[in-house]
Amino acid sequence: MRLARRLYIKEFLKAFAIVVCGLSFILASVDLINALDNFKSKGFSSVAGYIIYIMPEYVVYTLPMAVLFAALFVVGQAVRSKETVAVMTAGGKMRALFLPIAAAGAVITMSSFVLSEFVVPVSTGHAKAMITSSGGATFFREGTIWFRADDGSLVRFNIYDKDTKSASGVDIFQFGGGTITGRVEAKSARYKDGRWLLEGVRIYDLQKKSVYSSREAALSDIVKPSFLDSQVQRPEEMGITELYQYAQRLKKAGIRNIKLDVDMNERIAYPLVNFFMVLFAISLSLRRGLGGLAAASVGVAVSLAYWFSYTLSLSLGYAGMVPPIAAAWGVPAVFAALSLKLYAGIRD
Repeated sequence: MRLARRLYIKEFLKAFAIVVCGLSFILASVDLINALDNFKSKGFSSVAGYIIYIMPEYVVYTLPMAVLFAALFVVGQAVRSKETVAVMTAGGKMRALFLPIAAAGAVITMSSFVLSEFVVPVSTGHAKAMITSSGGATFFREGTIWFRADDGSLVRFNIYDKDTKSASGVDIFQFGGGTITGRVEAKSARYKDGRWLLEGVRIYDLQKKSVYSSREAALSDIVKPSFLDSQVQRPEEMGITELYQYAQRLKKAGIRNIKLDVDMNERIAYPLVNFFMVLFAISLSLRRGLGGLAAASVGVAVSLAYWFSYTLSLSLGYAGMVPPIAAAWGVPAVFAALSLKLYAGIRD
């Protein structure tokens, strides 16, 4: 049985590598097609570099499907060729026979965590920098963004939320003749009707050496939210720690971002499905009458149902109709329970 284990894990890893590389490259190529306009004046090396940078994100995205198909293929082939019958006749146990594949699923799950936490944020950040102009933005971290306004002023939003087009803790440094001529402070700002409405405003005129206070003020020459939105980091560009700190800062500033809470929970829940995909595939293929193509067909149908249900659950979470924890963990928890039940029911 030791020789059979080695053969199955070798075939599993080979099929897994082919599927994950193929799917990731296809998705990365589609992404590249959408971004081709940004590479008109750049060489092939820039295009290749962009694909390399965006590949890790798509690898993480396609891992569950890759492990599912690889396990279905290997175990299904063993069932169809009656190899499992021969092993059981010799006194072998099915769970023990395919234990290395289950262990590989656990390793892939941990690898997915590492990729999404340490590799994807860096690589997607580089990819984004290749297709977006830096404009006036110079810094964004955990919600704080520095940028050059349309009138040349230097602006800092202590907290900026692109979903609500609002900011908390605003500082505007005005320049003239190469020196700072004034400073504007505001407790908050929101974009409405083509201009920024500042609240709790204090204006420092350094030339007149005076200070003015105002309840509200309107500015139309700071920057358009569309530019700020392009500079704000996506959840994929932040690690789970930075996501958490960003969410906490938003809460302290009185800005509720439900989508960020859902994304933070989804970041942890998504990699776990890799392990349960392997258990599900092994269990499904070993059931009577589900060998080879039959197991693959059922597996494809179930996987599509899973992705549809999970996407719907996340959408409900984004809309605030379902709590963030339930939106991100509900479907994976149900699928995990089903996989464990099927795996426990394998007849040895």
